[in-house]
Amino acid sequence: MMDAEVFFNNVSAYNVSIFPMQIITLVIAVMLTYLLFVRPSTIVNKLIKIYLSFTFVWFVLMFPFEGVPKIIFGLLHIAIAILFFIDIFTAKIEFKFPETSGKRYFMLFLIFSAFALYPLIEYMSGHLYPKILLFGVAPCPTIIFSLVLLIGAVPKVGKLIFILLIFPAIFSGLSVPIMLGVWADLLLLVSGIYGLIILIKNWKLIGKG
Repeated sequence: MMDAEVFFNNVSAYNVSIFPMQIITLVIAVMLTYLLFVRPSTIVNKLIKIYLSFTFVWFVLMFPFEGVPKIIFGLLHIAIAILFFIDIFTAKIEFKFPETSGKRYFMLFLIFSAFALYPLIEYMSGHLYPKILLFGVAPCPTIIFSLVLLIGAVPKVGKLIFILLIFPAIFSGLSVPIMLGVWADLLLLVSGIYGLIILIKNWKLIGKG
């Protein structure tokens, strides 16, 4: 079992060492989300895929996983990064916001939760900076963002990358609150379950759009 104190001491040192990367990644993600919302285009799609490829490679190289989790999540994140990178050229994934207003605003809420609600819940549960998981430089809130974008892209999305993001969302969403006391990961669980429902419901359509 992962030791919570050791983990957050490592996260603290990590956050201090990479500052102001936390701000840079968040600002870029907010700008890309805004562009996708108001003016979706092929270029915006490519920029989002470049951004996501970079962040998942960053997790492999920089995030302070240790032991078995470093190997498992390292392989998972590099696979996700490669799939996003390949899609820059194949364009099988088409990020967009749903036309239905209810789904559109629920998607926006989940993205907002990755940007702001996640760290707010961490703060309220006693995890203060720099012992905190932040969007763009930590996997959990970034996976919420990535998975929600894929949900919006259905059916123009690959099943493999969808599954590779749903797995850590549900696994971490169930285990991290108990093991590390990061209750904000319940948001990750919500996005994972929502993604799984969408995947099952649209299984025959996904990849054919």
